[in-house]
Amino acid sequence: MGIERNDHLWSQQHLSHYVAGDLRLRARRRLDRHARDCVDCGRGVRAMHSLVYAMQGLGGLAGVSAPATIFDRVRSAGSTPPPRRA
Repeated sequence: MGIERNDHLWSQQHLSHYVAGDLRLRARRRLDRHARDCVDCGRGVRAMHSLVYAMQGLGGLAGVSAPATIFDRVRSAGSTPPPRRA
């Protein structure tokens, strides 16, 4: 497995941590570098930012805040591989 492929898989697994600000500086720079050149990961970062922004708006509009564990649930769902098609 090449370095780029390895960085891509790693970046996909850490997108929510990146957006939440949970990555250390070295890891954040690694994802920054990769997302700059990878269309999919760059799009993923923007999508996660949009999701967080939309969820913050829900709290003010509907009077309901997102659960504190929402990132944990999104992360665990993202780390589960999709079912194989027959």
